[in-house]
Amino acid sequence: MTVSLGAMILRTVPPEHIVGQATALAPFVDELWVVEDLPFAGGISQATAILEATSDLAAPPVVGHGIAPAPFRNPAALAMEWATLARVYPDRFHGGIGHGVPDWMTQIGPKLASPLTLLSETLLGTRRLLAGQTLNEAGRYVSLEDVTLEFPPASVPLVSAGVIGPKSLEVAGRCADGTILPEGKGPEDVAAAKEHIERGRAEAEQLDLPHVGNHRLTVFVGYYCGDPTLLPPPPEHIPQGWDAVGADPDQVRGRLQSLVDAGVDSIVLVPFGDDVVSQIELAANDIAPHLVS
Repeated sequence: MTVSLGAMILRTVPPEHIVGQATALAPFVDELWVVEDLPFAGGISQATAILEATSDLAAPPVVGHGIAPAPFRNPAALAMEWATLARVYPDRFHGGIGHGVPDWMTQIGPKLASPLTLLSETLLGTRRLLAGQTLNEAGRYVSLEDVTLEFPPASVPLVSAGVIGPKSLEVAGRCADGTILPEGKGPEDVAAAKEHIERGRAEAEQLDLPHVGNHRLTVFVGYYCGDPTLLPPPPEHIPQGWDAVGADPDQVRGRLQSLVDAGVDSIVLVPFGDDVVSQIELAANDIAPHLVS
C-alpha cells in the first residue's frame, strides 16, 4: 500500500487524554490528525503534545493540524508556530488551513465579505514565510510589513487547504501544497474536486505562484468495522453521506479501495464508537495491507 493511512483524534477527547490516545494509535498509522474546532482544544497545542509524545517511536507519525480557521489565524503567527514545530520535529508536521465553520466564525467576528480572498492571502502568506521569504503585503485582509521568520525551517512543511466548494478547491490548487477533503466525500467527490484543483494549479503556473510538483490529496473518512447491530451513531460533525462502514474488513476495504482508485494520497480514518484503538488496529492489520494502488 502506498497510500498513507492516518487516524483522527476526535475533538471530543478531553485535552488531558489526547496524548494517551495518540500514543496508543501511533504504532498503527502513518499520520495522526488533530481537530481545531471552536470551542474545543487548540490545534497547535494538541499537535505539539503529540509530536513530543511520539518522537521516540521507531517510525513516528506525521502530525496534521486540521484545520486552522483562517479568520483567527494570522499568517505571521501561524508561520511562527508551524516553523517551530517543523524545526523541532523535522518532516513530521503537516499544516491545514480552511474557512472555518461559518456559524462558529461569526461567534468571534463579523461575517467576511470574501472568505475566498482571506483564505488565499492566508495560505500564500503562511507558505511564503515558511519558505524563508520576506513579505511586504497589503492585501484585503492580510497586511504584513517587512516580515521575515528568524528561524525558518530547513524542511518546509506541507500546507494544505481544507475545503469543499468548487471555488475554494480552485484556491487550494492555486495557493496550497495539498487539499484536505472532509468526511462524507466519496470517490465521485474526489474526482470532481481534482478537476477544480487542477484549474487552480494551472492558474498558479500562469501567475508564477509557489507550488509543488505533486498536490497532495488527503481525505478524512468516517469509519467503523464490526457488528452492524452495535454500530454507534457517527460523531455529530460527520455529515450524512459517504463513509467506510461494514460488518467485515472486506466490506470496508472495498469502500476505501474506491478512494485509492480515485487517486487520494492519504486516508485519515475518523472512527465511530468508543473502542477507537481496536478499530484503528483492525484497519491497520486487516484492511490497509490489502489496498492496492
